[in-house]
Amino acid sequence: MTHAEIKDFLAFAALDRLTPDEIHALEAHLREGCAECPADLAEYREAVGSIAFALEPAATEDRIWNSLQSRLAATVPQAVRGTSGSQMREAGGRRASGRIGMWRAATAAAAAAAIVLAVYAGVLTSQVHRIAGAYQQEFVVIAGQVTGMRGQLDSARAQVATLEGVLNDRHRLDRVLLSPDLRLIRLDPLPPAPQASALVAISEARHAAMIQALKLPPTPAGKTYELWWITRQSGPVKAGLFTVAKENTVIAPASPPPAGEHLQLSAVTLEPAGGVSKPTGSMYLKGAPAYE
Repeated sequence: MTHAEIKDFLAFAALDRLTPDEIHALEAHLREGCAECPADLAEYREAVGSIAFALEPAATEDRIWNSLQSRLAATVPQAVRGTSGSQMREAGGRRASGRIGMWRAATAAAAAAAIVLAVYAGVLTSQVHRIAGAYQQEFVVIAGQVTGMRGQLDSARAQVATLEGVLNDRHRLDRVLLSPDLRLIRLDPLPPAPQASALVAISEARHAAMIQALKLPPTPAGKTYELWWITRQSGPVKAGLFTVAKENTVIAPASPPPAGEHLQLSAVTLEPAGGVSKPTGSMYLKGAPAYE
């Protein structure tokens, strides 16, 4: 048995109400050198002894009874007074002894019942506290698991949203590539990204454009890649923003070149997050339409 289980029946041990197995377990526990249980057992036995002593016949019971008898004798009818004092004392003594015996037995039974109930209540309280503690620990564990599952669910939702965005962009790229008026611009790498490349697809009929970039460095914090149209009439015109994750591949939508303007070049630069109206950062990719 555990230390907590031993403590639960120490009060029953003081009342000599243990089974042989419980006695054996208690003796083995005490031999192990527990410093707490012997003191608790001594306190229980002292309390039981004090109650038992209180139930013993008091030395002054006869004196108290005689005093009560004298007062009663002063108030009884005359016919009753004719009875000799010795007879009354003898009869009264017998009645008193019987009543005191009954009172003592009733008091002892009540005290014993009170002790048993108190001990039982203490045992139940200890068990309830122990069970409540176990449930509290389980609750903390489950709450942590729920929090972790919520985090995983949020992460899964974010991944699903990202995949949906990628699929949508691929679908839009496919639609542009299948357009009868498709125009393609190949963007070649510049020194900041010597392994990078990109393909820009334009459909004026669909009023859409898409860029697919490969092997660009991941976008630094606080930065964004910006696609530009460079026309003879307006110079650099912003076309779209995109970022690159660890896989270094991205498909992103863009605005088509300004209608009626002669497109000379297309380029990609690295700009502050949110983009700018005119290029300010390093140029990573550049290319001209095939007809130029």
